[in-house]
Amino acid sequence: MDFQSIASYIPPISACFSFVILATQFCIALRRVKPSSTSVLEQDFDYGPEYAQSVRRSKILQRVRFVLCLVLVVLSVSLLALDRNPNGLDRVEIFFSTFFIYTSLLSLLTFFPSTASHNWSSTASIHLTSLHAIAFLTLTSIDISPLAYTHPPSSPSTHLSIVDWLKYTRVTLLFLSGALIPVLLPRRYVPLDPSNPHPPALHQISSYFSFAYFTFLDPLVWKAFKNENKNGNGKEGEKGGFGWEDIPRLAEDDKTEYLSKHSFHVLDPVMSGRKRNFSWSLIILFSTSNPHSSPPPTNVAFVHSEKQYLIMTAVTLLQATTDFAWPLATNRILAYLESPPSPQNRTETQESNIRPWVWILWLTIGPIFGTLLNEIYLYYQTVVFAKTQALITQLLLVHSLRVRLNTTNASNSTSTSSHSDDVPSTEVPETDTKKASDEKEDYIGKINNLMTGDVDLLITFQEWMRPLILVIHAMMCMLILYFILGWSALVGLATMLLCLPIPGYLGTRILIVQEGRMKKADSRIAAVTQMMNVIRMVKLFAWERKVEGRIYDKRQEELREIFRNVVLDCISIMANVFIPMATKVVTYAVYTLVMGEDLIASKVFSSLVLFNILDHDMHTMFWIITGILRGKVSLDRVGEFLNSGELLDSNLPVVSATDRGITTPTTTTTTTTPIPNPRSHRKFTLRIPHTLSFPPSSKTLIYGPTASGKTSLLMALLGEMYFSPSAPGGYYRLPRNGDGGGVAYAAQETWVLNDTIRENILFGAAYDEERFERVIWETGLRQDLDGFEGGDMTEVGERGITLSGGQKARITLARALYSRASVLLLDDVLSALDVHTAQWVARNCLGGELIKGRTILLVTNNVALCEPFANYVVGIEEGVVGRLRTVREAMKGGLGKESREALKETERKEEGVIDKPSDGLSKGDEAENLKKSDGKLIVAEEMPEGHLSWAAARLWFVHLGGPLFFTLVAIMLLLQSVFGLGGNWFLGWWSSQYVDPPSGGVPSGLYLGIYTIIAVLDISILIVNFAYFEIGGIRASRSLHQNLIKSVLSATLRWLDTVPISRVIARCAQDFQIIDGVLPNNAFIVFWESTRLTTYFITIVVSAGYVTLVPGVIVIALGLTFGQIYIKAQLPLKRMRSNARSPVLSHVGAALHGLVSIRAYGAQESVLKESFARIDLYTHVSRTYMNLNRWIGIRTKTLGSLFTGAVAAYLVYGRDLSSGRVGFTLSLIAAWTDMLLSWIREFNDLEVQGNSIERIKDFLDIDHEPEPTEEGKVAAYWPASGELRVENLSARYSADGPVVLKNISFSLKSGQRMGIVGRTGAGKSSMALALLRAIPTTGNVLYDGIDTSKINLDILRSNITIIPQHPELLVGNIRENLDPFGEHEDVTLNDALRAAGLYSIQGDDSDGKIGLDTDVSNGGSNFSQGQRQILALARAILRGSKIVILDEATAAIDHQTDHAIQESLRTEFKDATVITVAHRLQTIMNSDKIMVLDKGEVVEFDSPSALLCRNGGFFKSLVNESPDREELIRAARVSLLT
Repeated sequence: MDFQSIASYIPPISACFSFVILATQFCIALRRVKPSSTSVLEQDFDYGPEYAQSVRRSKILQRVRFVLCLVLVVLSVSLLALDRNPNGLDRVEIFFSTFFIYTSLLSLLTFFPSTASHNWSSTASIHLTSLHAIAFLTLTSIDISPLAYTHPPSSPSTHLSIVDWLKYTRVTLLFLSGALIPVLLPRRYVPLDPSNPHPPALHQISSYFSFAYFTFLDPLVWKAFKNENKNGNGKEGEKGGFGWEDIPRLAEDDKTEYLSKHSFHVLDPVMSGRKRNFSWSLIILFSTSNPHSSPPPTNVAFVHSEKQYLIMTAVTLLQATTDFAWPLATNRILAYLESPPSPQNRTETQESNIRPWVWILWLTIGPIFGTLLNEIYLYYQTVVFAKTQALITQLLLVHSLRVRLNTTNASNSTSTSSHSDDVPSTEVPETDTKKASDEKEDYIGKINNLMTGDVDLLITFQEWMRPLILVIHAMMCMLILYFILGWSALVGLATMLLCLPIPGYLGTRILIVQEGRMKKADSRIAAVTQMMNVIRMVKLFAWERKVEGRIYDKRQEELREIFRNVVLDCISIMANVFIPMATKVVTYAVYTLVMGEDLIASKVFSSLVLFNILDHDMHTMFWIITGILRGKVSLDRVGEFLNSGELLDSNLPVVSATDRGITTPTTTTTTTTPIPNPRSHRKFTLRIPHTLSFPPSSKTLIYGPTASGKTSLLMALLGEMYFSPSAPGGYYRLPRNGDGGGVAYAAQETWVLNDTIRENILFGAAYDEERFERVIWETGLRQDLDGFEGGDMTEVGERGITLSGGQKARITLARALYSRASVLLLDDVLSALDVHTAQWVARNCLGGELIKGRTILLVTNNVALCEPFANYVVGIEEGVVGRLRTVREAMKGGLGKESREALKETERKEEGVIDKPSDGLSKGDEAENLKKSDGKLIVAEEMPEGHLSWAAARLWFVHLGGPLFFTLVAIMLLLQSVFGLGGNWFLGWWSSQYVDPPSGGVPSGLYLGIYTIIAVLDISILIVNFAYFEIGGIRASRSLHQNLIKSVLSATLRWLDTVPISRVIARCAQDFQIIDGVLPNNAFIVFWESTRLTTYFITIVVSAGYVTLVPGVIVIALGLTFGQIYIKAQLPLKRMRSNARSPVLSHVGAALHGLVSIRAYGAQESVLKESFARIDLYTHVSRTYMNLNRWIGIRTKTLGSLFTGAVAAYLVYGRDLSSGRVGFTLSLIAAWTDMLLSWIREFNDLEVQGNSIERIKDFLDIDHEPEPTEEGKVAAYWPASGELRVENLSARYSADGPVVLKNISFSLKSGQRMGIVGRTGAGKSSMALALLRAIPTTGNVLYDGIDTSKINLDILRSNITIIPQHPELLVGNIRENLDPFGEHEDVTLNDALRAAGLYSIQGDDSDGKIGLDTDVSNGGSNFSQGQRQILALARAILRGSKIVILDEATAAIDHQTDHAIQESLRTEFKDATVITVAHRLQTIMNSDKIMVLDKGEVVEFDSPSALLCRNGGFFKSLVNESPDREELIRAARVSLLT
């Protein structure tokens, strides 16, 4: 029997196997049937309109296929009746008839619904598809394959019979039923959790064809193309673009919560119980199936599979074989043209008898199929990348919430040694001072960089398996070259192997450079983050230029590393093109000079394509290896962070609970570097030399001097400090949810979310209106909320920018009060409140209903105010905690005479507060102007519409270089294209010489030398041009970064208050990562490919004929149309994606700032839940953004392949050309179509990446303060005095805002002191900002005789010093905070600290003594409020300004510290003009002038004595209402009788 006879039995035998399998499954299903079972798909659940539409489409296609099956039965019966061949074909047709009857029954079975035990419809469809596919392949080989040969084994008759037509029709119908319909059938969707189903994503229910061509994105793309987009604000039914609701739904297995649940056991070292290389963990995760999930059905496994890396490997291996379609087809076509077969020549191989149309078809379909596989590979790469982004972002947050961040590598700290039970105390290890100083950075900035810069570099790491596959691919390439060029290919292979150490060496260098670059980027981002955290201080102290210079220096260090990267990139490109070129030249040299063979067209051009493939492999390998190494560096940094850090409870013993009290028995020692303090040189030890137990349902006051350890006691109870018992059995215990109802914590450093007031109070708890209103009343917030038009739905802004200090403190207290926690830890919550508000809160909150039955620990200096509501008192002095005493015992004498006086003084000073009836504000006036009718503060980030604006593109081009720069680039691009074309043309001309060789033979050595020179020139020009362009990119990046920092630093306070810090950080991290590398690379590729596309197209038209001009233009037009359609959807998606990143960073930043509060409340889950939502929003748009790249890629490649096939057919059948010219033209077409695809992608990607320039430009075009001018400079001796004269000063917070100061006029002589008093919102803080010109003003302010409106802002502000109510400290040490720019000697700095009173409040032998080398943690959180005030005072002393503005904030400090500050103000600023924004009468009664403000107007202005003599005056009424009236009047030197 021949092959055809044997093959004809395959389909019937396959049908027999199918029947057996179905029968077996049916029997098994009968045994498993449970009457009570219900199929998932039969549940009453709405999967959405898309799913319903896919079901309808599936039913229609199954009906069509059933009709096709019936027609196939009819055709088989007809063939059986017509074909009467005595060789036994009748028996075969009988089998085929039976076969098609069986498949018709299977098709009928697809109509049956699913049962509880089995989905028979899906099973029947799979069997039917498989059988028809087998039949199609079998009958194609029998009936169609003879048409492909010029001399078939059995020549067909000259005309086709009806039997032939029936056979061809049958093959066609089998193609429709066994190939086309199956790929058009929507895939079945099965939810991951049948008990809790979710609607499917579009790609989960799309057909295989739709999935391959990404047609499920067509509605989105079409809507974007048809309408102007609204950038995420579009609403259903409105005309004009798409919004978030139009983006395809995120799949369930792409959501962060699902990923975390099923992946952290592999990635998280804490959950896995061991440290592991993070890169290896990631590879394991995406290479294996999840043991916790059940396998999906067969027909959905391809989509739901968790073995993405294995799928990527399999797909890319298969795709590698399709790359050889072009060289093989080219070789066969040219061989056919060189020696066309004839009927007289029957000695040729069967391969040479294959007709050219077969190879032309293969030339067309092969690349399309390869592109389909490549796009599927890239799809899974982006899937893994998106999941990796989500997982790492979430895992970094999870780890930050559970460890001491000062022990992680994010703070560059040294690992703290473990605390042994038998060691009385543990010190933080000392580190080298210089090294510590150099390494100190803001850990929040570093974590942000891990989440942006590092994570974004992981896209190429997902291709870690590609280098090995590329090596296999290169070996296959050399094998085919061996069959074409003989053993000379082996010499070429040896040449390539000898050059392979070059990539290895380059890889190690790239790794080193990348590590250095990321460290420099860390340093820069940390500096920018710190700058934004203290931006108000920077501006009011006129530090903009110095801060800009510091960031510029860090940027320069980073750019040096980037330049080293560029150098390595140039060397990589050189090696990338040199190695294949050397391989090609050596191979041709051996083939022609040693072997003496002719380099004819069929050999040279097919080998040329193979060498181009080899060139591409080398280029891809270098690029991927570089990307993998850079990704590896980033993953190692992430892994280093995750593998470091001490868990909060890692050193705590498990203690059984017997009651709901808080107990710290035996002698315990708590040694700390308070979170988040890296490497503190200052050791503080909190000692409890006895058993201390706080009874349940009691209120205990904790008091003591500044920095005595009051806050540290609360931190110790919360587990935020190191614990070490100094006696056996020592422990401490704080009841948590499991044993005492939970803990609530209100920090002295108030922490609020960038959300509404209501959400800040609820903090994830359910809204109970009655309880909420009760909390509002008890905390005295009702009047404040009534003042906001948005009420409790008013946004508080980033870090509570719209709120005063007192409002933030009461919201923090309200959060603790609203919670159901049984233990409340309140850290000096009354200190920021004026006396009336404090009395209200003490009376109605501490003595209120919501506090009853709860255990309260209240840190306070105002014992007298809180004593009536307290049960117990605990004193702390120099880190030693006293015994618990009742309030009565303490007040009777237990505190001693000195403590009694201190308490009385504290009581008196608190009663002298002015701001009545609300609290003292630091930003209260500003808050009044930020109120919105809808409660919104933060301005929504605007997104440009349409294409990348020319203004944004021009911004980058201008900084990239001038006309000369672009002229040189264009000339080199043109020259390089000419040499590239010249090399191919010369090879074609060389091959044509063998057709009619000269008498002396073809001078192969000469020709080889000429070709080598052309190739070397081509490479040289490319490298020089690339390096020249990249240097321009570095220049543009430097300028843009400098301009951005300068723009933000010179922005108005109004703009800074309405823009979250995360937006600035995102631009400095995410956007500049693109501008530093991706953008110049893309731009160069676009310019390079544009030149080559043009020159190649002209050459193709000239070589192939002008007939190809029409299809070429059509292809270009269609390609550009596809590109326009694509870009209209991709640009808004890119903008939405960029904007969706900021909320993620903002949320993480807020969580890191409030770690202690989050941990205290046990609110980690709610924080993580919010993180899930924000990350999912980003992943939602990110997945669609990346899928659109697949959408354009497959379409442009298909278009190019069709053009290639058409031109190839024309060259073979339409023109009589030599094989050399045909080969030259085909090689150009191959390169041109690939370039067309790449150009469209790169051009659109360039426009998409240009969004980063747009985002930078947005922050350049903002409201700025006036720039310094030459006219604004003053004499060097100015100011000689502190004389100040103000005339008709009016001010507002924005150009269109309400007036907050109205016609203020006053004058002060040098050295005079003035106190400003008034109710909340009167304009006190506005006065300070107006004098500094921080807000728009009119009128005249004369400082030492010069109008300040004519002075440069930096000069003015550098000669006026403001001491804010809440001083801001920089991460570093005391020296860097006092003298950030190294302008003073240490002796001067120590003198300033001494003058400010620091040394007078700490003993010489104190363990916690503060010095210049003492480290300062983020926000100065390791210092008390009083210490920070003293440091701010020392900073002011150093500046030596003639005018000092003090926004008084002494309510939070003890009497000793207050006394030291007041003494410093009297002595150190005796020659300066001091303006005090007063909150207490006592500190301003000895002032020379008192200004009383009301609603922005001066209602009283005179000396204190004169105002006290004014009947009915506001100031006099304040003094008369004070309990210290007599003492205040004496201080003003006025008779009591007045």
